Order: sequence, then structure tokens, then C-alpha cells
Amino acid sequence: MTKTVEPMIPSAPRAIFFDVDGTLVSHRTKRVPPSTVAALAELRRRGCKVIVATGRSMPEFGFLPLQDLTFDGYVLVGGQEARDVDGKVIFSDPIVGYDLAVLLEEFRARRRPILFYESVRMYANFVNDHVRQVEAEVSTPVPPIDEPRPDLPVLKAIIYEDATREDDLMARLPGCKATRWHRGAYDVVPAAGGKVAGIQALLDHYGIAPEQTMAFGDGENDADMLRYVHTGVAMGNGDADAKAAADIVCGDIDEDGLARALADFGLI
Repeated sequence: MTKTVEPMIPSAPRAIFFDVDGTLVSHRTKRVPPSTVAALAELRRRGCKVIVATGRSMPEFGFLPLQDLTFDGYVLVGGQEARDVDGKVIFSDPIVGYDLAVLLEEFRARRRPILFYESVRMYANFVNDHVRQVEAEVSTPVPPIDEPRPDLPVLKAIIYEDATREDDLMARLPGCKATRWHRGAYDVVPAAGGKVAGIQALLDHYGIAPEQTMAFGDGENDADMLRYVHTGVAMGNGDADAKAAADIVCGDIDEDGLARALADFGLI
């Protein structure tokens, strides 16, 4: 690890939040490291809540290799939805108003590939080779093609573009912000949204203070979360934004970095 541990670790954190892609799931091995499975089980045995904090939606858990893990809560869709241990939605923050109108127009104009996330489904306006490549690199099936429905709120949009065109769209979305999770794709969520919003909702639900929390993440879209919790830990395989936001940088996901960090902290 690259920074001193002792001053920053709660004596007994009541909740630890974990990103999925690149933090729990390795896309090099296409699995959760066995050491991570054992570490999270031990955390729960000791009474610490293990909560996932991901850009993924609940339906995506069906094809991710997470079957050996048990979670006490879910921060989903980049923080735009939170669910309790039973999967009940306790918080939702969709894109609305002018920003939604702009995104709907872009979706239907097909000028760029866009993926919309709702609570129970996700769908794209069209798919090209760029979309296929991005999704393959995060072990995700190519999304289905569908149309928005007025009765189903849009929680998040994924724009499949590199950084050279990001400003062009975001300048037209004054009530939204972008967080990049891949060199070829970024999330669009409400300006006050992000993983911290979902985390706050779950902490309120469980009566846990931010001072009693930790989080592990690896991407730009984890940076706010890593700054918000008492102790933010970036994976060694993480990007520069995550590492800059974190209190501590641990080892690589494929070198048992997460489990080793929890053991070094004396939490397992």
C-alpha cells in the first residue's frame, strides 16, 4: 500500500461499499477472486455490512459472476437507485425535464450510440462495433434495442464515445454531469447524482454515519464515493482519478489486493 493506514481506518466500520467492475470482478479472469469471496464473507460474519456500489442495474447481476457473494444493500445505476438487503427500492433519482428531453431527442436521432437505464431494463438506440468492443471489455452482453416508455423513468444514460465528443453533448445538458468509466464510454446522471447520493440514502436507511464507512473502487466514477466515506481505497489496477481521490491505494485485483488490504487493516 502507498499510504499510512492507521490514522484513517475506523476501528470497526459498520459498512463497506464495493464497486463491481475492476474491484470485485476481474475482467482479465472473468471472475471474483476467491480471496475476495472469502474476505467479504468474513466481513459479514463480523457484523460489517457489505454493500455493492456500481454503475450496474439489478437485472445485470444475472450475468455477472457474483453468485458466491451476499450483499446487505445495493447502490445501483451509478447511484441513481438504492435497494435494501431484500432488493426493495428505497431511493431513486431519475433524469427529468429539459435534460431528459435532450437525451430523448439524441436517442431517437441516432447520431451516437446511447444506452438508457431504467430500474428493471436497459436498452440502446442502436449497436455498432464500438459498442460491442466496450461491452466485451467489461464482460457484458450487447444490449438489446428498444424504445423509451413515458411511464418508466430514465435513471442514467451511457454514451458510447471517446472524450473528444463528450463536451459537445454535455454542454447541452445543464442539469447533468458525466463520469467516465471506460475510454470509450461515459455515464450521464443528474448533477446532484452519483454513487454518493445512493450511499447517503442507504446510510440513512440503516442509521450508519459516514464516519463508520469505507469504500473500494477503481474508476473515475468511484472518485466521489472514495472521497465521501471515512476511508477510500483505490485498487492498484485503478485509474488516476480513483487513486487521487483515495486515502489508500491497495494491490491489484488479480493479486488479491482487496483481501490483503482488509487483512492489513485488521478487519478480517
